[in-house]
This record gives sequence, structure tokens and C-alpha cells, in this order.
Amino acid sequence: MKSLRTLQIHPFSHWGLRSKTLLIFMLLIAIPLSLQGIITYYDFSMSVERRTADYSAQLVGQINRNLDRTFMEMQRLSLMPTYDPGVLGILRKYSGPALANQRPAVEDLEKMQLYIAGMTYNRPEIRGIQLFAGSGYTFSNVDASAIRSFTDVKREAWYERVKQADGAWVAIPKHRPSYYLDNGGQDYVSVARLIREPNTNEGLGVVKIDLKEDVFRQIVSNVKFEEKGGLLVVNSRSELFFQQGSGGLTPEMMDELRLTTEPPQAFNVRHMNIRGKTYLAIVDYSDYSDLKVISFIPVESLLKETKDLRNFTFGIGFICLIFAGALATFFSYRLSRPLAALKNKMLRVEQGSFKQSVKVESQDEIGQLSRSFNRMVEEIDRLVHEVYVIGLREKEAELAALQSQINPHFIYNTLESINMLALKRQNDEVSDMVSALGRLLRYTVGRNARLVRLREELESAASYVKIQQLRYGERLKVMIDVEESLLGNEVPKLLFQPLVENAIYHGIGDCEEGGTIWIEAVRFEDELLLTVRDDGKGMSEDELQQLRQSLAAAPPFSAAETAGEHGLALKNINQRLVLMYGERYGLHVDGSLGEGTAFTITIPIREEGERDD
Repeated sequence: MKSLRTLQIHPFSHWGLRSKTLLIFMLLIAIPLSLQGIITYYDFSMSVERRTADYSAQLVGQINRNLDRTFMEMQRLSLMPTYDPGVLGILRKYSGPALANQRPAVEDLEKMQLYIAGMTYNRPEIRGIQLFAGSGYTFSNVDASAIRSFTDVKREAWYERVKQADGAWVAIPKHRPSYYLDNGGQDYVSVARLIREPNTNEGLGVVKIDLKEDVFRQIVSNVKFEEKGGLLVVNSRSELFFQQGSGGLTPEMMDELRLTTEPPQAFNVRHMNIRGKTYLAIVDYSDYSDLKVISFIPVESLLKETKDLRNFTFGIGFICLIFAGALATFFSYRLSRPLAALKNKMLRVEQGSFKQSVKVESQDEIGQLSRSFNRMVEEIDRLVHEVYVIGLREKEAELAALQSQINPHFIYNTLESINMLALKRQNDEVSDMVSALGRLLRYTVGRNARLVRLREELESAASYVKIQQLRYGERLKVMIDVEESLLGNEVPKLLFQPLVENAIYHGIGDCEEGGTIWIEAVRFEDELLLTVRDDGKGMSEDELQQLRQSLAAAPPFSAAETAGEHGLALKNINQRLVLMYGERYGLHVDGSLGEGTAFTITIPIREEGERDD
């Protein structure tokens, strides 16, 4: 058995000695060369990545510092109108809603244009500075023919974040202002803030500085990045401010890169896999401007220099493998000749002849192999015989199982014949009893499921009750009270019939006047309470205590133990419930002498996905 298991587990057990020797020689050469090449390649690649990461980190940090200085200057410009009484006076003059769509006086307009022109002097990176008065009029250094005179800034998409800043400066990502008439589809980055009255903190308007993309290009113009790399400038919300190069990324992949660099960190170097392609991403974050500068480089482009080293290593390794293969072929041929006889015997065993044996002529490894082969063949022969015997026994078991299925079917057919005979002779009581017995037998032995619907369990109990009512007549009354919504719940099979039987024989069977049995089912929170009670002779307190102790004990299994044992069915019901649902659930008994007995089963209500198969 051990030899057969070894043959099944090891895939090389069917290889010839020549192939194994060849494999060993090639592995002895390939493994050291491969390890050396892999280690060298990995170390060189890591060194290239470290140098690139360090260099890029310095560049990214310098770019972020230059951006901080630029936005610091723009922040200072946006703050200047707040400290100029003349500007505040003009804005205050045209801040009321009643002045909507009213053009300013020529004198006021000239003062504002001169003031704004002074702010933009020698700053070619500024597209325009706009001062939006409360009346909606736009004071700007842009030519009047290229900008709208009146703008409702509250309808602009960027106004909400300016309002939330409550007077602090805000960097607005790339957007397309609606107040430019000659925009031409260009996007701008802006710095804006609310202008408030210094004394009363009353809102007078909004100042907005639109920056050209050149402000970013000038900062990165002297920075040399990898040929296939790129640069992104975004804020903590991953909103785009500037992009240079794509590194082979599609717009969707660029969005994924911006989102996967959250949350903002002071500095971060990481590898990122985007759509199956690996990138080296260097992220630098500025608390002042809330901007992240992301430099991303395809790792593939970084490793161009390592390809020659890799190809050279693979070439040397291939030549060594060819030389090792030639040596292995020569030595394997010399070693395989003494094993020819053993090989022939093994071929015969493979063809199904297990009465083979090899003569052991030496004590070396070949002799040990021959002895092992003999033991293996004997073991295979024994196992084949054993499997044959097991197969015969399985066939016998299948026949026995088929017979056990035929017997219930024969009983059903016999009961049906009796029923037809009773109907023919107009004996309705016998027909009803046989039909009820047939339904009870089909339910009891016809299904192997442990759990059934409450509806099916009640139908089985009703069949049993009908048989008993034919025996006891008017003395036996049974009342079933179950809500319609509970009929679909699953309960263990054969719960009610033993309890009804117990109520008949031990509760009301000996009473001349008979009695009534109630079968009830109610839901209490997540539990289902099933009750079978009667108004028979009942039980004393001592009898109740003995029965409760008996239910708590394990049920007997041997014939000697079960002989004369009362309440065995009740024990089995209780133990089934405990095994299926736990110690919390089971069968509970209550009653009093002369007042009847009540048996209550408590089980959990399972949802559809929790039911057993």
C-alpha cells in the first residue's frame, strides 16, 4: 500500500533514470546561475529605483515649495483690496442688491481698472483679476469686450467653496469661467476670497485671480523627468490643477492614479498597479496650499538598463545548460544498462501481469531496488484482490438497499387493495382507517428529511388521530389551533404523533367519558411553541418530577434497557431537540392531578437562509 501511494504522489516516479540524471545535472547548473542572475537583477533594479525615487523626491519637493511661494504671492494679492479704503469704498457703493445691473460711474470704473492693472503689473502668469461687487458688476483688468459686465457669482460652481472659507483664501482647481467671452475653451486655476468690511465684517464682494497654466509650466520647465513618466498636481480632494505627461496612462487610468494617492501625506513613495501596469509614484503634500505633487514613472522604463545584464546572464546560463545536458546524457546511458531487466518486468506489470518477480543478485542499490519491486508487486496483487472483494460486497449492499425500498412499496400496494375492497363492500370506516394508515406510513417511512413543514407534521398527526377516533368514537375529540402564518415553518419530523399517542393512552384512554386533546402552535419572539395538552386524569407532582428527571437523562439504546420503559418516545423527542438546537430548547411537561397534562416543545424559528438542507 505504501509503494502504491508513493507512485501516486510523486510525478517523477515514472521517469527513466536517464531523464532523472539529465534533470539533476541541469538543475545543478541552472539553480546557481538562476539565483545569481535573479539576485543581481533584483539588486540592480532596486538600486535604480532607489536612485530614481530619491532624485524624484527632491524634484517633487522643490516643485511643491515653488508652488507654495507662487500661491503665497497670489494670496497676498487677493488680500490687498481689503486694506485699500478707496477700493472698499467703491465696492461698498455698489454692493447693495438694489443696484443690480447698474453700471458704475466712469470715475469709479477708471479707479478700479488702474488699481487692478497695478496688481497685475509684470505678472504675465495672471490671466485676469476680477473684483465682483455685490451688485454683480465685474471689475477686471481684462478688456471689456472679452468679459461680461455683470456676473452672478452665487451661481458659479466655485463660489460655494469660497463662501465656506469665510474670508480665507481658496485655491480653485482647473475650471472654465463663464464670465470670459473669448475663453476659447481654456481652463484656469484660480485663487479667490470674500472681501469683507473690516469694521462690520459685512460682505462687499469677491476677489478672484485666474492663473494661466504657464505658472505651472515655468516651475517644472527646468525639471527633467523620466521620458515615459509624468507629473500631476492635485489637492486633497484629488481635483486636478496641472498635468504634464501621461506615462502611457489613459484619462480613466489618470483618474484612478489621482484617487489611489489619498489620503494626503507629507511624503510617500510607493508602487502602484494601475490596469496591470506598475508605476513608481512619489507624492509630496503641502499643508499650506493643500496641494499634492505626484510624480509617476512606469517601472518598466526604469529597468531599461537592466535588460542587457539580464540577457547576458540568460545567454551564459543557456550555454552551460547545453554542456550539462551532453554530460548527463552520456552518464545516464552508462548507468541505465543494468536496469534493463528490471524495466522489462515493470512493463509487464503495467500491462496487468502481477505475478512478476526479479531475481536479486547483489546487495547494492540495484539489489535493493529489485527487492522493493518484488514487495511492490506483491502488495499490488493483494490490493487488486482486496478491491475486487470490496466491489462484490458493495453490490450485495445495493441489492439489500433495493429490497428495503421494495418492502414499503409492497405495504402501500397492499393497503390500497384493502381500501378498494372496503369501498367495494361499502365499509367506509375501514376505508377511512386504511387511508389514514397509508398516509401515516408514507409520512413516517417515505421521507428521509430531518425537518418538515409544520403543515406536513399536522397532517400526519391528523391521520393518526383519525385512526384513533375510529377506535374511540365520540369519546375522543381533537382540536387543532395553529395560525396560518406558522404553517410554513420547519420543525423536526414526528413530534406530534408520539405526544398525541401519549395523551390518548395515559391521559384520556381509560376515562369512560373520554376527553379532548388540543394541538396548538404559537410564535413568541424568535421561538416557536408547540403544545399538546389534554383534560384527562393528569399527573401528581411526584409523577411530574420523575418524568422531568427521566426526560433530562440520556435515552437507553439496548433492548434490555428499553424493556418496560415508559416515556421512551418522550425521551427521544427531548434528546433530538437538544442535539439539533442546543440545551436551551427541548420538551417541557406541566399539569396537575385530575386537570390534564400539557407537553410544550420550544424550538427556534429559522429564516430561509438558515434552514438545513
